[in-house]
Amino acid sequence: MNAFERMNAVIDYLEANLTGEIDYAKAARIACCPKDQFSRLFSYLTDITLSEYIRRRRLTLSAFELQQGEGAILDLAFKYGYDSHAAFSRAFKEFHGFSPSQARSKSAVFTLFQKVTFQAQNPGKERSGCKVAMLGKIEFLDLPAVRMIGRKVINGAGENPDNPVPALWAKCFEEQAFETLERCSPVVDYYVGWMGEYDPETNTFTYLAGMLLPAGSEAPEGFDYRDLAPCLVGDGYINGSFANGEVFCHAHELTVGGIIENGYEPDYSKGWSAEVYPKDLSFEAEEGTIHYFCPCQKA
Repeated sequence: MNAFERMNAVIDYLEANLTGEIDYAKAARIACCPKDQFSRLFSYLTDITLSEYIRRRRLTLSAFELQQGEGAILDLAFKYGYDSHAAFSRAFKEFHGFSPSQARSKSAVFTLFQKVTFQAQNPGKERSGCKVAMLGKIEFLDLPAVRMIGRKVINGAGENPDNPVPALWAKCFEEQAFETLERCSPVVDYYVGWMGEYDPETNTFTYLAGMLLPAGSEAPEGFDYRDLAPCLVGDGYINGSFANGEVFCHAHELTVGGIIENGYEPDYSKGWSAEVYPKDLSFEAEEGTIHYFCPCQKA
């Protein structure tokens, strides 16, 4: 078992015991690490302390149970390691922004903290501080019929073995290509990197850099467009490092994980997903937050 497999085994042990007693010494043995060094190793690899990881995972799982109407609040408090209703309610509100009783509402939007997975990194790709991408939270949006308008490239292993997307965005900003789109009342006021039309024979897909505009909007000269049917969208808030590409590499899997944990499932029949960028986002920053849109439906 290699180092990544051992750390994933540690996470599996923690996950299996979130409603019971967690033995830190046993976790250290699974990691093949001295007990007095294990907590520091965990913090170094995940950028969060072991106790805080356990706390956030417990509060995330308790929120799912509350929204599903399973169990009294006091019973959940005891189940997830709190010795009183008051202590649980205080921690829950601090983490999610509202009380456990308010979490019963089907419209409540939780702060999700997902299970960490350790993966081997490309040795030729420099990591920055070993930071990993994480799902900050997920929201669900009813997206109306829209027209995705943007500049197009074909990405993937076939036609373009080198990723042409960064150069596409750089050219769009250099030419101020989005100014016209911004005057057309975008449905969401973000820049959008739309991905669809995957071709399994060439392992390529279409990428449009642009904005989501009302259905029927006219595409300016030099722009392509795709008409998208109304759908429910999972909007994942992905926190992590820009420098080592973690937010971009793991945005899809993190968002899908949040969708599933919330009682939904990805709707791949829609044929698209999208990277979504706030206009004030600075890619010069060491780390930050992007959004990821994935069509979904009730499981």
